[in-house]
Amino acid sequence: MLALALASQLVLAGAPAQLTIDIQPAGVEVKLDGKKVGTSGEKPIVVGKLKAGVHVLRVEHKGDAHEEEVALKAGEKKTFVLKLEDGRKEPSEPSSP
Repeated sequence: MLALALASQLVLAGAPAQLTIDIQPAGVEVKLDGKKVGTSGEKPIVVGKLKAGVHVLRVEHKGDAHEEEVALKAGEKKTFVLKLEDGRKEPSEPSSP
């Protein structure tokens, strides 16, 4: 039984994380760790197979940019929501389901 518990901990420790990015309005360019992962639209952007640790999320829209650090644990699924209105950035707290 101990071996099974240890094996499951080892698998979870290396499990990839997932980040769902929900940005409004449509047309916002989204980068994660310097790589473009998509443009906001009707559906959130889902980035899977991420390593645990801190990732840099950058959004660019109409010449304006906003950058945040998002910490992910192994196997975690997190959602990041950001609404850009009237040139102001209103980030929400990242959530874990």
